[in-house]
Amino acid sequence: MLETLLETLSLDLAAVPAALHPVIAEASVARSASMLADQLWPAGRPDEIGEVERFFWADAARVLAERRDPESFVLLTSLARTVGPAGRLPLQRAHISRLRTQDAVPEWVTRIAGFRLTSAIVSEDITGDGLSVVLDYDDEQHPHTVVVFIDNNLGAIVKDVFVGPPVDRVLEAYQRGGRVTIRTVRPSTAAGIILQALGETRDYDDPPVSEDFEFFTGLLVNRLTQLPERPIRPPVRPLLSPRQRDQLVEEFLESTPALPDDAADIVRLWIDHAVDHTVGGTLRVSAVLVELFLAHWLPRKVLADSTYFDAVPVVVKAWLRFAGDRTQLPLDAIDEAVDAVDVWQPALEAAAMIDPVGSKPGERVFLDDTTNDLEDAYRALAGLGSPPQPDLRGLDNSQAATLSVLAPHAWLMAGETLGTAYAPDAFDIAERLVRDAPDLLAKARLSTWPRAIVWLLAHRHRLVGPGETLTPYALATDLSSSPATLRKTAKLLTDTLILPL
Repeated sequence: MLETLLETLSLDLAAVPAALHPVIAEASVARSASMLADQLWPAGRPDEIGEVERFFWADAARVLAERRDPESFVLLTSLARTVGPAGRLPLQRAHISRLRTQDAVPEWVTRIAGFRLTSAIVSEDITGDGLSVVLDYDDEQHPHTVVVFIDNNLGAIVKDVFVGPPVDRVLEAYQRGGRVTIRTVRPSTAAGIILQALGETRDYDDPPVSEDFEFFTGLLVNRLTQLPERPIRPPVRPLLSPRQRDQLVEEFLESTPALPDDAADIVRLWIDHAVDHTVGGTLRVSAVLVELFLAHWLPRKVLADSTYFDAVPVVVKAWLRFAGDRTQLPLDAIDEAVDAVDVWQPALEAAAMIDPVGSKPGERVFLDDTTNDLEDAYRALAGLGSPPQPDLRGLDNSQAATLSVLAPHAWLMAGETLGTAYAPDAFDIAERLVRDAPDLLAKARLSTWPRAIVWLLAHRHRLVGPGETLTPYALATDLSSSPATLRKTAKLLTDTLILPL
């Protein structure tokens, strides 16, 4: 086990400049110690866990105390300063013992886990997509920062942690880039912001964090929990009552004339999504928030036809301008968010139902948060997992948005209607359609194409016809379309694309 720790530490140090060696040694060993704790300590009472931990590190300390090579001394130094209280004492004793006899200890080894937090700043994107907490360690020989990025669009989780240059260079980079606000905070305030976000990350199911997050989190937690000041938790985010949300909708409608009939309903859904599923408030204007709402949340929470969904882009654009004016956001940031509506509009077109049974044009059904998303329900019924991610390289923004919606829809619909074996073929045909024949997309509604692909697969594999369980009418009914429409659209595919038999 110790040889594995030594090898990991050596590889991590070899990958960085010498100036970062004390920081990387601290991070590498903190990560290894954390992984060992997850793997080796039993899931029992705290006193049982502590006993095993003490025994393990006492044995490690005995072995390392007997060695004389410089690499093991670096490991022992790092362990003595990063391992938790239960196992730290024997490691510290072994470290002191070796320090008396160890020859030519490099200066950087003495600095491992010995840096003092001198200041902290918070840099926040003006669109509210996220913020970076920058911890400044103004050491004379090894100055550096630890930068923690918190993603507001994912519920304020920590998405990235990395070691950066000295704080003056970080500030210069932020100022050159623009579109951020920067403020200085007390170290205890910065620690509170980060620890709360780390708690959100732990509660997140499979958080989409970076590789650096995995590497530096142990270092980060160790340093924050050893601050002389107690962390100050940020204030509780205020909740917006239903009445306050309705009032905001009324203010928008009064200030914006000539809106579609469904404007109040659409804006209320936007507000609910912004408040309940992201962090930053109701008036946040962001291109990323537009993508989340149009391409991910709304199509999975609302069942409606094209009459309703056609009104959404108009209303969302008007709301973005209204909110941008209210918050005095720069015009370029507002325009960027408004342009994103056009990019992600195909997601709504693909989600629109054709002649929904039992409802009138323009009506919608909301799948509230107590139910599973529509796609999750389909996958559970059909035994499907998550769809593959389409390759978007070489596509413009519009084509990428179309493919990111069309291919998973075709995959899902084929798997649910025909069986899981046909989902990959449907995905491939959708990808071929967007890449090889993008002009063909304009000849039918985007929502028709996944249905036509399923229709085509069913006939090519002889799943429809005499003696089969499916008839053309029954299949068309399952796909919420008509045989004529599906037959015509599928013919466009076979006439344009060369499809494998």
